Amino acid sequence: MRPSRDLAAAWLVRTGLGRLAATIGSRLHHDLRVLAYHRVLPRTREDAFGFDLELVSAWEEEFDWQVRYVARHHEVLTCRDLAALADAGRPLPRRALVITFDDGYRDNHDVALPILRRHGVPALVFVATGYMGRGGTFWYDQLVHDVLHSTARRVACAGGTVVLGVEPASRRAGANELLKRLKRMPDEQRLADLAALRAQLHAPMPDTASTLDRPMTWPEVRALSDAGIEIGSHGVSHAVLANITDLTALRRELVDSKAAVERHTGKPALALAYPVGGRQAYDERVVAAAREAGYRYAFVYHAGPNPAARLDPMRIRRLAVERYVTRERFAAMLALPALFAYGWSAR
Repeated sequence: MRPSRDLAAAWLVRTGLGRLAATIGSRLHHDLRVLAYHRVLPRTREDAFGFDLELVSAWEEEFDWQVRYVARHHEVLTCRDLAALADAGRPLPRRALVITFDDGYRDNHDVALPILRRHGVPALVFVATGYMGRGGTFWYDQLVHDVLHSTARRVACAGGTVVLGVEPASRRAGANELLKRLKRMPDEQRLADLAALRAQLHAPMPDTASTLDRPMTWPEVRALSDAGIEIGSHGVSHAVLANITDLTALRRELVDSKAAVERHTGKPALALAYPVGGRQAYDERVVAAAREAGYRYAFVYHAGPNPAARLDPMRIRRLAVERYVTRERFAAMLALPALFAYGWSAR
């Protein structure tokens, strides 16, 4: 059975009331809406997928439809556009929207970029700079891979035991529990527990050299930038910034990643996406350090629009796109985000 909000979204779209609501809403509530993606992949069997399914925001054909829809109904901007408007004292256009990607997977270059170019739509890609051009994959996705490919039935983490079971669904649930625990830890403990988990799981290293599951190389990041895609920072190591207790290490995550983006693209890095991005992932100390590092904009993982009259440039909210979103739900989410935005478990 389809969730009730999916049924409501389908009814709104098919009756035309969703478009009417969007038109009225854009006149009454002038705001900025931001879509959040991670990965866009050719459709595959979910039960055979060897990495984190929750990072798959859209299958390729659905992303193509979503970008075409956005191009017809919204004015798509980048942070460079936002900065130019602010510097000129000009207001946001009606139905302003930004498309963002987090992490920097190769599929952003191989799959998403051709679709964005086909529809003439820009985007903003946040890259974890320490991973660009590196073998393997990001720490959180490697953990999911290791859990799925290990024979271990249970592991110790954060002073407790996590049961992994045998079936793929139970192992994915176990991986999610491990990720939740790791993201709550001080960063030094996270690194130590990750090393201990890898020893317990004893899984083969993922071979991602010829797949879409690896991070981009810097030439691929540069190709995105040359094609008009704005590149922002997602830190160096994708650490949860609020969990970094040492201020020098925190500054290094922010300053070094910004410098790397600028060095490899030849363009200023105006924007940051706080890794993980939920309420526990950043704090006033992190926001102050981001401002000090020179970022003009920073994005969080709280669902909702951003009213133009009280836009907080260091806490810009986003709307998550998930692989299971229907086309009606996507349209309804953009029209009425307060009712139809998805909650998420940020990676």
